[in-house]
Order: sequence, then structure tokens, then C-alpha cells
Amino acid sequence: MTAAAIGTTPRPALLGAIFVFNLIEFLSTGMTVLAAPAIMGHIGASPEEYATVSALYAAVAVLAISQMTVLLQRLGWRNYLLGAVLFYLLGAWVCATSASVAGFAGGRLLMALGGGVFMTVSRMMVNLIPPSPQRLQGIAAYGAALSGGLALGPWVAAKMLGHEAWGGMFLVLAALATLGALIAARWMPQDAVTLDRASGGSPSRMHAIDAILLAAGAAITLYALQHLTYDWHGERGSLLAHLVLGLALLAAFGLLHARRSAPFLYLGVLRSPRYRLGLVIFSVCYAMLGMVNTLLPQVVQKGLGVGLEQAGELQGTGLLATVIAFFVMLELVKRRPHPTKFFVTGFLMLALLGWRFATLDPRAYAWDAVIFWLGLFGGFLTLGMATTAIHAFKELQADNVVFSNAQQLKNMLGQAGLALGVGMTNIGLQERTALHASRLAEKSSLLFDGGAELARQAGLLAGQDLFWIVLWVGLGGAALLVLQRRFD
Repeated sequence: MTAAAIGTTPRPALLGAIFVFNLIEFLSTGMTVLAAPAIMGHIGASPEEYATVSALYAAVAVLAISQMTVLLQRLGWRNYLLGAVLFYLLGAWVCATSASVAGFAGGRLLMALGGGVFMTVSRMMVNLIPPSPQRLQGIAAYGAALSGGLALGPWVAAKMLGHEAWGGMFLVLAALATLGALIAARWMPQDAVTLDRASGGSPSRMHAIDAILLAAGAAITLYALQHLTYDWHGERGSLLAHLVLGLALLAAFGLLHARRSAPFLYLGVLRSPRYRLGLVIFSVCYAMLGMVNTLLPQVVQKGLGVGLEQAGELQGTGLLATVIAFFVMLELVKRRPHPTKFFVTGFLMLALLGWRFATLDPRAYAWDAVIFWLGLFGGFLTLGMATTAIHAFKELQADNVVFSNAQQLKNMLGQAGLALGVGMTNIGLQERTALHASRLAEKSSLLFDGGAELARQAGLLAGQDLFWIVLWVGLGGAALLVLQRRFD
């Protein structure tokens, strides 16, 4: 494929599409995590029901991501993006207007079917820029959307909740998706340029049995992980059996799909030690994203006595450091690209974040106490994920289809990493809250208000306990990545 053939889309339009589609992904993540309690209250969902919706969303997103390349090869960039946006818009509208669990679940599944691929397809659009230093413009647009979405998500959600208009979050996402569709309809290529196998080989094929095994395995595994957070002391045996079954189905998919001559996911990328290490780092980053996003609202609200709206504003303001960290890193990597300093700095930032919230003084003023430290979390995500993205895929960039499959696998694991981070954190919170509540109950002075103060203090102490884990993950990650040589 020649550079002239690749570079037919006007550069501003292409950069706009990269930015918008990736912004939707991370804006959505930040908003829905913070607004989960409000959404559950409005649609009348129990925590178990909401967990099921989340698990199904992730499973459908995994399936959609797995089929991205094979569908794009058949539909072309323009039609594929327009089809994805159509499903996403329908889902967003259903979610915004839903008043029941069933309606909201249907909307979320439609959003996953269309929007689950937005992050992956955004990254592959970067490769529509001919190989040259100019491709860094695409990386900048992609990274700016990631860091900006992480910061804006909690802030926008807080504003919507403050006006009792949680459905407006989904209308914001729909407006952005409409903008992306307009760009795609006017300027994106009609063919599958860069992914059409024109340089040799055959297009990827759909394998129905493989897709069923993947979807079923992902759904059962994520369902078990999510529900373990609520049934750890109840149906633990049944859920662990579901977890084993889901993992067995995923293993069966891997064994069967690895033998296909034209797979929709080329699993041979897993033979690269560099790529495998990258997947591990990405998975840790996604798990920490899920864990910290779950812990922060609890510790900030119960520890500093602020409401959900102010907690969202605090989180959004602090995470603006993510944008700054990304552009500083972008300048540094041009001159000194070696990854060790970025990895170590990022994981030490995570360790400092863990230490600060593990030792949080409830008497502190909220804005002074947490803003800087929330910025460290943004720095960790930027340095950890962006550095890995730069170095983990170097051996796979010669073939755009293989590179696309590697991105798909990484983002599919991201769904599991988020679920694992959220799930294990909630299990830990249950265990530690119960322990601290029993100890605090011995102090009768905390029971005068019906136990509200006891519950607040127990929840705060439980969150602080788990932030010590964040500290040790940060220190351990920094120590191990000093020793790594895969990216040298």
C-alpha cells in the first residue's frame, strides 16, 4: 500500500476522528463509574442486577472488538464506522430515556455492540497517516483524547448529577458519536485501506464456533467476577464454578482459533516476549484503573465528608494532570525514548497515591488534601499505558492486520482487567468494612445516631486498607520494571 493511497483523508478530519472516537470511550468510562449509584436508584436496579448489566456490556464489547478487523475488511472504514455509530446512538438514546433495568440493559448492550470498538478503531486510524514523523500527530490526538476523557468523565458526570439529569450523560456521548459519524461520512475512505491485505495474504474470516466460545467464555467469566463482589459470603461455590467454566471456554477458543488459517484474531502475536510483557503491564494498569476508581469516591466521600457531586469535581480537576503528563512525556520521548524512567516514575506515582489515601486525615480540607495526589494517578496512567503502547508493539508494526489484532487482544484484556479491579476491590471492601464495623461496634459512642457514624468510619478504614495494596503494587511495579530488558 503506497503512502499516496493511504493519505487520502484530509489530515484535520482524520485527527478529529481519532480524537472524537477515543474521547467517547474514556469519557463514558469516567462518567458511568461515578454515576453508578444514581443510575441504579433511577432504574430501580439492585447491585447484583447492575453488576450483571456491567458484565454483559463487557462481554459484548469483547465480542465486538474481536470482530473489528474482519468486519472492517468487508465493509470499509466509512460503512463500518457509520454502522457502529448507529448502534451506539440507539443504545445511548435507550439508556437516556430508560426507567427500568431491562431498558437500561438493552441500551447498554447496543452501546457495547457499536462503541466497544471505538478505542481500538481510533488507534488503527492513526495508521492511515503514512509512516513518517507526521504519524506522531495521530498519536498526540489519540493520547489527548485518552487523558482528556479520563479527566472530563467524572467532572461531566458530577455536573449532570448536580442537575438531576443523569440521562444527559448519554446524550453527551450521543452528540460526540454523531460528530464522529459526520466526519466518517464525509472524509473516511470507503475501502479498508491499511487493513485489506492488499500486500499479500487473505482477508480474515469469521468463524462462528470460535466467536460463540469467545463470547460465552467472556460473558460467564465476567459475570462470575462481578457477582463474586456481592455473593462472596453466599453463592461463592457456584460462582467459582462459573468462573472455571468461563475460563475453560476461553481456553477452548484459544486452542481452536490458534489452528485457523485465516483467523479473526492472530494469536501468534503472543509468541513475542515484548508483547506479552506489554499485556501484563496493560492489565495491571487497567486493574488499577478499576480499583482506584472504585476506592476514590468511597474514601473521599466518607473520609472528607463531601457529596458525590463534589467528589466528581475533585476527581475531574485532579485528573487534568493526565493531559499535562501526556504532552510532557510526548516531548521527552522524542529525545530520550528509553522506557525505564517513564515506567519507574509512573509506578512511583501510583505508590505515592496509595500512601496518601491510606493515611488520609479526615480533618483535612478536601481540595487541599487530594487534588495534587489525584494528579499522580493521572500521571501513572499516562506514563504506564502510553509507554507500554509505544514499546510493546514495535515487533508487530510491519503488518497492519497483525498490529490491529494485537491492539484488539490488548483492549479485550482491558475489559477483563477493569472487571477484575472493580470486583476484587469490592470483595476487599466488604471484608474490611465488616471487620472494622465489628471492632468499632465495641465503642458504644458510635451508635448514638443509629450507626451512621460507625458505617462511615468503617467504610473509610476499609478503603484506606486497600490503598496500602495500591502502594505496594506501585513499589513492586517500579522495582520489577527497573530490571526488565524486553523493551531495551
